[in-house]
Amino acid sequence: MPVIDRSFQRDLKNLDRRLGTKFNGEHFVVTYDRGYGEPVNIYRVKSDDDGFRQPDQRDLKIIKGGDLAVGDRMEMRLKKMAYASEVIRRETRRRVKDEIRNRLKDSKHQLTRWVGDRANISKSNAEFRRVPHKPGKNVVATI
Repeated sequence: MPVIDRSFQRDLKNLDRRLGTKFNGEHFVVTYDRGYGEPVNIYRVKSDDDGFRQPDQRDLKIIKGGDLAVGDRMEMRLKKMAYASEVIRRETRRRVKDEIRNRLKDSKHQLTRWVGDRANISKSNAEFRRVPHKPGKNVVATI
């Protein structure tokens, strides 16, 4: 059974006393002791190709990044997320406006067809309604 590096174990305990590690047969797993029941797995240490590797500072950085108590306050995080969502919404609106403006440059028939296609209300592809031409039926005989 592989043994974990003592410096990693010490740094992990400095993050939180309830964090620990165990080996599950394939990988090292970082666990969190909730105070009741079994410790919960919170992170699996693996290499880029999902193979075995010893835990190091990269893993500590990832675990620190998931700690909600460190960093900005929750209000600030929510404001940042709301701002990012607003930026995405504005960009989407701008793209739609540009698309509509560019479509208005087309003719009336092209615009009507495009709107119908988008709203799924047009008969733009009426392949199923076409009646094939039968030359023998409607020909008037002249003598």
